[in-house]
Amino acid sequence: MSWSYSDIVNYQRERLEQERAESLAMLESGRLNEDAALVNTASDALLRIDRDAAQVQRYAANLARQEQQQQYAAASNKFGLTRSEQEIAEAAIPDRDDVRLTKEQKHEAYYLNKQKLARMRASGEYDDSQGKVFRS
Repeated sequence: MSWSYSDIVNYQRERLEQERAESLAMLESGRLNEDAALVNTASDALLRIDRDAAQVQRYAANLARQEQQQQYAAASNKFGLTRSEQEIAEAAIPDRDDVRLTKEQKHEAYYLNKQKLARMRASGEYDDSQGKVFRS
């Protein structure tokens, strides 16, 4: 079974927490026994561990952002509408007299209207400019 990225991040966090606990114990031991070399070694290890933990945290944040973007992309429907276009379609497309339209039907109607408008703009049949601007 392959590891997921979140499994790797969790493993690294746990490993660093364990190393940090060991280094703290070593630091306290060196401090109580007045062993300067042990204190220096342990404090250097703590600095490295904290630096590595910050890097793992940045990696986890980037991973979460990528997963969120993938979920957002997956949320787009088969008509290729963005999330905001889906929301507009659901709010703007009215239900028919005695038939409630499903979200997918509203998305399809929005998509068809969007395609129709694009064709009309391309053919010159529809012009959405505000008219000619005359400057004096």
